[in-house]
Amino acid sequence: MKKEKVQVRICVGTACFVQGGSDLLLYNDFVDPAIIAECEIEGCSCLEACKVNGEGAPYVMIDGEVHSKVTQEEFARLLTQAVKNA
Repeated sequence: MKKEKVQVRICVGTACFVQGGSDLLLYNDFVDPAIIAECEIEGCSCLEACKVNGEGAPYVMIDGEVHSKVTQEEFARLLTQAVKNA
C-alpha cells in the first residue's frame, strides 16, 4: 500500500504573506527535494489560525496541525519531521 503524502498548507493571507509566508513559498530553495517529494504543498488564502490563537504569522498547517511564526529553517525541520513520522 502506498504511503500518503504529508499534507501541507502555507497561509498566504495578507498578514502571513508580509510576515514571511511569501518566503515559505520558495521551499524548493531550502527544503531537501526528497522531502518535498513526500509532501503535497499548497498556498491558501487563510488558515483562520490568527483568529484562534494569535501567536503570530506566518502560519503553516502540516497534516492538520497548525504552526505559528514559521521561518524557512523551521519549515524545513517541520517537513522533515513530518515525513519521517508518516
